Amino acid sequence: MRRPFESADALETELIRLGGRSSRRKRPIGVTVLALLQVLAGLQSLAASLIYFALTSWAKSPEGLAELASSGEWVLKNASGVFLLLALVYLILGIGSLLLARGYIKGFEWARRKGRLVAAIAIVFAFLGVFLLPNRVDPGSPFWTIVLNVIVIIYLGSQKVRLYFGAKR
Repeated sequence: MRRPFESADALETELIRLGGRSSRRKRPIGVTVLALLQVLAGLQSLAASLIYFALTSWAKSPEGLAELASSGEWVLKNASGVFLLLALVYLILGIGSLLLARGYIKGFEWARRKGRLVAAIAIVFAFLGVFLLPNRVDPGSPFWTIVLNVIVIIYLGSQKVRLYFGAKR
């Protein structure tokens, strides 16, 4: 004979463990913090895309052409295209960050997996930064990017967070 559950939380945990969706899953505070950071990153990327869109127009204006003339012929010919490419990349990154934040808040399993993937990619780029940038240990150092993203990967893989997202394994 099976024992009844000691508490509603125990029943809730068992429901989630068996793959069912609970009507009242409690979101871990760390997931909320990650979602807020993703919103901030998304807004920052969208603002950067607007700046690059503006620079695309500026690079074609007479003032922009006069300013870019001293930078060399290649820059003069390609600045507008480079700015447009950067604007599109930041636009896509901004939208992706906002969608990831929404997935964190809603508890979608794909958001947990994508969050770990994004953190792993950030670690790879940070390692490139370690080798390509001068040594430094200030807050903008690639070292801190590596440390924080390792923490994110470990946190998103923890049992409590996996239960919130309803991970199967």
